[in-house]
Amino acid sequence: MSASEIARLAYCERQVAFDAAFGRRPTLHQRRAQERGRGAHEEFYRESRRIAKASERKGRCFVATLALGDCPETRALRAFRDLHLRRSVAGRWLIAVYYRFSPHLCRWMETRPTLVRASRPPLRALARVAAALVDRTAR
Repeated sequence: MSASEIARLAYCERQVAFDAAFGRRPTLHQRRAQERGRGAHEEFYRESRRIAKASERKGRCFVATLALGDCPETRALRAFRDLHLRRSVAGRWLIAVYYRFSPHLCRWMETRPTLVRASRPPLRALARVAAALVDRTAR
């Protein structure tokens, strides 16, 4: 950290007197930054609500639900999706790809019960890892 940055952190007593007399007013640059921040927050909020609404649709179009049913393992995978994957662009892309192709995969898997049974152990192992990461995040 430079001396200039440290100096900017200090609040000069003249500035305190000025703010007391005239009130603290944000600069144009600060107001614009605040508006950009509010806009980004609102967009993130709208996107989160849209994703939450889409995730309410639970059914056989998701591989884990098809193979395991609605159980603690599928809830752990959903929590991992919500807490970890949705936070990044890459994670949101992965979710979008999964939502696009999983209904087709599930329809194909429904006609192959052996494949559904064979997918359970790897899904359960993945769910254990997801649950551990979710638990670690919750602490």
